[in-house]
Amino acid sequence: MKPILDFFSSVKLTLVLLLGLSVVAVFGTIWPIEQGTILRFELYFQSLWFRLLLGLLALNLSACTWKTFVRVFGERKRLLGQLENTDPAMQKAGHDLACQDIDELSSRLQEQGYSVTLAGDRLLARRGVIGRWALPILHLSILVIMVGALAAQLGFVGTMNLYVTHQSAEYFDWESETDVPLGFTFRLDHFEPQYYPIDLRFATYDKETRKQLQEFTTREGETVEISPGLSVQVQRFFPDEQHLVLGVVREGVLVGEYHSLSGERTYPNSIDLGSEIKLTAFRDPLLKQLHCEVSILENDEVVRQGIIEVNTPLVHRGVAIYQTAYSRDESGFWTCGFQLSKDPGEPLVWVGSVVLTLAILLVFFVRFFAVGVVPTGNAFRLRPLAGFRGEVGKDKLRGLAAGLGWEASND
Repeated sequence: MKPILDFFSSVKLTLVLLLGLSVVAVFGTIWPIEQGTILRFELYFQSLWFRLLLGLLALNLSACTWKTFVRVFGERKRLLGQLENTDPAMQKAGHDLACQDIDELSSRLQEQGYSVTLAGDRLLARRGVIGRWALPILHLSILVIMVGALAAQLGFVGTMNLYVTHQSAEYFDWESETDVPLGFTFRLDHFEPQYYPIDLRFATYDKETRKQLQEFTTREGETVEISPGLSVQVQRFFPDEQHLVLGVVREGVLVGEYHSLSGERTYPNSIDLGSEIKLTAFRDPLLKQLHCEVSILENDEVVRQGIIEVNTPLVHRGVAIYQTAYSRDESGFWTCGFQLSKDPGEPLVWVGSVVLTLAILLVFFVRFFAVGVVPTGNAFRLRPLAGFRGEVGKDKLRGLAAGLGWEASND
């Protein structure tokens, strides 16, 4: 069993697999495809052999994760065993301490942030233990991300096209190229494209002679005075219908709305301005947002209502609904296209990514230190076990020894 575990946890195997995946990724990115309707993504990244490479990498990572967990779980026992080591080189390492009270040494180590384990007349002190868990947690988080990516195969991506006020309980699945039940009914209640404030021009005309009286250049949200004591505020302008909505303000009081249509079209307004207002020109509109008001129905009852805008989908039962297109037919009716997607593995990917980030931070910013205190005749000796490598490590060990009562003359 151990040889098999050693093989699958081998760093050499990891490098071979990563190299193979990298080569495939390069060819899958730049190699020209002349296979009719076959997509490069399907030919390379969805192929059985590419998935086998990923499966082997997952197995390799699982073996490495298991070994690191076992090593960290057994680390306290292993370090305690090192305190029993009678190797002369090990016994010489460290610094003699003047303090002869094991309980006092334990208290001083705890004051410096170490967790202490007493084993007979010996002490094991560790600091930054959580940093030792960073590597196995990092491995585990990558496996969680891979499982999340695999679970995405259980989801779907489909499309739906609806006229305003229409509804559907099915979507078109592009993989099977058939209509598939959605599990609930989706209804498009209202749609309108929203624009940035539009510069426009309108004029007042005499009702009898049709002679132009005045012309005004303004934009949405602005107010202009068309006669003494009478003003109009541009409330909305619908460029597709060329429909202008004005708020009528008489003596500072908003008294109602006035609607104006371009060309020979008229609107039955109830407010008499003493003249007629007609739109004469407007600047090409700049699209700001696509606004859909929708409803979700179950058993012919509305269970949820919401708004779908660009980058703001509606999510129901794990199905994310995005607006992807819109158009207007010859009769002036709006139709909208929606993309529907469900990814059961998305929560796993998010959790794995967050844990992976935290594990990387632990690797870089939480360093593990372990020391032992062993008896040497009538005194004790501080022995380094982990984390005190190089000159920086030696300085840290000297600083720790000084805080415990270091007999410098004996080193």
